[in-house]
Amino acid sequence: MTMEKGASVTDIKPGQKVKGLFCVASKSLRTAKNGSPFLTLTLIDKTGNIEARIWDNAAALNTEFEKGDILLVEAEATEFSGRCQLKINRFEKARHDEVDPVHFLPVSPFDLEKAWRTCKKAMDELRDGTLAPLVKGIFRNRDTRDAFLKAPAAKKMHHAYIGGLLEHTASLVELTRQVVKKYSHLDIDLLLSGCLLHDLGKIRELSWSRPPIDYTDQGRLLGHISLGVQMVDQACMDLGIRPESERVCALKHIILSHHGQREFGSPVLPMTEEALVFHMLDDLDAKLNFLAGLKDSMEAGQGHSWSGYQHLFERYFYLLPRNERAKGPEGPPSEEREEARQQPVQPSLWEMDES
Repeated sequence: MTMEKGASVTDIKPGQKVKGLFCVASKSLRTAKNGSPFLTLTLIDKTGNIEARIWDNAAALNTEFEKGDILLVEAEATEFSGRCQLKINRFEKARHDEVDPVHFLPVSPFDLEKAWRTCKKAMDELRDGTLAPLVKGIFRNRDTRDAFLKAPAAKKMHHAYIGGLLEHTASLVELTRQVVKKYSHLDIDLLLSGCLLHDLGKIRELSWSRPPIDYTDQGRLLGHISLGVQMVDQACMDLGIRPESERVCALKHIILSHHGQREFGSPVLPMTEEALVFHMLDDLDAKLNFLAGLKDSMEAGQGHSWSGYQHLFERYFYLLPRNERAKGPEGPPSEEREEARQQPVQPSLWEMDES
């Protein structure tokens, strides 16, 4: 029998009594200033994440559950450092067959069928004699295609939800088309191929079959950039394309350099016009998606214009509240995004043609 979900993260406000099912995204046993142990948790459902604490009998309770477990939590919502936090009074561990996983994996708020049509159109428009058969051959593989349609684009940073990779890829295709209208000398086939394949390794880097989204072993050991290049090389061998050909090397250079800097994971720096442009577009889309999520999390709390300090960016962000935000050309307003995020994945989305 499936257990009722109960409270959702997005609905929790300080002062409330909370009872609901949540997935443990992280946990850590720490020591308070008075020497007493306590547990700090990050709990998630498909609507967001919230910090939680267990103060009583923490050391013993630490052995009763692990990251990835689903807990039925009874707690009090409090406010700490301007953010809502749960003080857990009691919990019980739920079996995974007692809960519906759709409650715990966030889903892209955008129209994923439309996103796939955008990517498919880009593939169909490729004319390069090397890149066109390579890209189409990779996506002709059903397992690769199905994973690409469902995969998140990251564990936490950006597009970290089911369908996030597809959403991110389609967004880059649209951005690329706009840039090439201005800079018509750029190689459109190379850029579109980079859009479609730059993050392909994430289908092997990340695991999303059950919450929370996490890294696979090979994902941690190798990373999506090297995995993506391996997948391109394997596809070349399967399709009879020379992996060391000039066009394939230009494409692999985009994959290898798209993080822009060595300290951010790229083994080489962008050294072609297309690689430089692609890095900038990829960085733009990722950071704006991160800020959109940050903005939504602020509005779910106090709604202040200044964010908390973002260590990754080494700055605060001044973000307009929801009612002052203009509706973007490609996405619904936040209320619709949140409603869409809470809808289950439609199985029909994954039914693909073989062309």
